[in-house]
Amino acid sequence: MKLGSILEYFRAFLAGAPIGDVAVMKIAALRATPGELDERLHDVRGFAPKLDTDELKRLRDGSLGREYARYLEANGLEHLTISEPMLRRFADNPYAIRYTVTHDLHHLLTGFDTGLAGEIGVAAFTAAQGAGPIGPTALRRLRWLYALLSPSQARATFHNLDVGMAMGRKAKLVLAEPLEAWLADPLDAVRARLAISEADRAAIVPSGRSSLVRSLYDAARRKPSAAA
Repeated sequence: MKLGSILEYFRAFLAGAPIGDVAVMKIAALRATPGELDERLHDVRGFAPKLDTDELKRLRDGSLGREYARYLEANGLEHLTISEPMLRRFADNPYAIRYTVTHDLHHLLTGFDTGLAGEIGVAAFTAAQGAGPIGPTALRRLRWLYALLSPSQARATFHNLDVGMAMGRKAKLVLAEPLEAWLADPLDAVRARLAISEADRAAIVPSGRSSLVRSLYDAARRKPSAAA
């Protein structure tokens, strides 16, 4: 973790910089590109195409792109887009770029929701793949903080952490796949291609309601215009 980069991230966040740019800065500050991932991310280096939600909605029902548009709309989110200057700045850091632009696709593909228990499930999935900003050991410690933030969701977060770990170990490295090139493909086929099974997804426990967590999440994923 780089203190200078963390401070820069917070300044950009408070200044209302585009959320995609802020997210890249945060991931880059939390973790350098893991050495063992650099070669595996070679084929997706710099791959961060801009996605138009309206175009995604015109894709066939059940396709990755159409279901991604539904996921974003249902959760009040926008696809994280990174500006050209930021892409150039982090051209040598495919990890930070790919983690940022595929985070919500990870949610859709794995089946974890955007609540507290869902977020820790996705974090566990990426950690098990060696591709998370937080490693498995640190994440298991962090779950106690999650439990303190929302005691009613403690059981669900602990459960989903284990489910996410198991799913991540069995699946292909999602971060290294050109997901945005598969938007017209059936979602079920993409999941099968990545070795994310229906049985694993069925084991997920949905997140409960937490006004504190929801407010924190909304602040972290605010639209740029909200800071104006």
